[in-house]
Amino acid sequence: MANRRGSGARNNRQKFQNATIQKAIIISNSTGKEVDMRECVNMEYSESIYDDTIRVGFEVSNVAGTIDDKTLLEGLPLVGTEDFELTIIDGDGNKINVNLIVNNVTVVTKDNQKENLLLSLVSEEVIRNESEGNAVRIRHDGKISNSVKDIFKNNLQTEKQLFIETTSNNFNFVGNKRKPMYMINWLSKKSIPIQNGKQGETAGYLFFETSLGYYYQSIDTLFAQDQKKSYGFFGQADTPVGYDGNIINLEVDNRFEAESKLRSGTYNTKLILFDPFNCKYDEISEGAKNEGTTNAGIGLPIINKKFNRTPTRTTFMLRDTGVLPTGDVGEQLKKNDEEIFEVANILNQAIRRYSQFSIGAVQIDIFGDFSLHAGDIVFIDSPSTDQGNEVTTDKLIGGKYLIAAVKHVIRAGQCQTRLGLVRDSIGRKGKPHSGSMVN
Repeated sequence: MANRRGSGARNNRQKFQNATIQKAIIISNSTGKEVDMRECVNMEYSESIYDDTIRVGFEVSNVAGTIDDKTLLEGLPLVGTEDFELTIIDGDGNKINVNLIVNNVTVVTKDNQKENLLLSLVSEEVIRNESEGNAVRIRHDGKISNSVKDIFKNNLQTEKQLFIETTSNNFNFVGNKRKPMYMINWLSKKSIPIQNGKQGETAGYLFFETSLGYYYQSIDTLFAQDQKKSYGFFGQADTPVGYDGNIINLEVDNRFEAESKLRSGTYNTKLILFDPFNCKYDEISEGAKNEGTTNAGIGLPIINKKFNRTPTRTTFMLRDTGVLPTGDVGEQLKKNDEEIFEVANILNQAIRRYSQFSIGAVQIDIFGDFSLHAGDIVFIDSPSTDQGNEVTTDKLIGGKYLIAAVKHVIRAGQCQTRLGLVRDSIGRKGKPHSGSMVN
């Protein structure tokens, strides 16, 4: 169970920020008719580093007379894949402006006079991803980041901004008619960043979307960012100096649970490679060390030594020996025995990194803030339970976190934002903005 702490600070009576739905237009597929949907019941806007798309839940009343004396369903008619233009603004003037597609329509409530519909909206790229005509077919050589750029532009056929981090390693492959987003996420596990002008030490990228565009970024680079904002969870009337806002509610997720961490291979993993040409197995083990990658916190949890002696997760894969070496057919035949991909230094490492980067997880509720996005870094503080008159902070929970998921909930012109936060290590690292009264 999550550990919950009650309402905190700046103004305990205020839990919501003003928000305006400036534009919400749905466009009929058959007639091109535009319908203003701003008078909605409720809406939720979501971004996540685990998702290939923005997602919006838009609840509207479906009553007779909405369109030419007909309901929304009948008048458009509403059948799915409609264009939806959305602009929302928070009380500080931060704006989210996106064009989406109706993915699903669900009847939420219904009586003899009206029914409420929930429109599930996604990005156009997600719908386009399902088309067989956009599948990846050709061979790709060279840097993985260049292959991702090509797939993003030519297969997804999008003009959206792609914020891509150049990879240090190459990988040659054939698409085999797989979907573009599948291929990009498949390549993310094989990607290594460039750090200080040379190959980084830790593999693992993430592919996700925010209102600003798409991102293909390494886990290490995301965690190494400067913090965007700072939030405090204190039982006082005003926001402490150095903080951008108050935490209304804080929930500490139970991510230190030993069984799940061991099962996911956070501390020690093993990779078994099968060579189909020689019919041999190779075992590669790599255990996480306390001095490993710890961008967000001080260090990794130290587990009981008797449980860290052997790997706790095993992954089975085929060895990519001689599959697609660089060069023409003649050159490829000469390189038949070469391993084109350093499995020992990449795949096993990535497995551990993906497990490690959510080693500490927290959810916080704050006043609606549309300036925050999935992939940003924030700093949070909560008070310590230490006795004494001096204000101290919790050194285990507090510190830098990566926003894994952000959800803006708008009801009746007011908004609250929920942040799902993760980090790759424990311990309070960093501090709020300069001038803070709490350090």
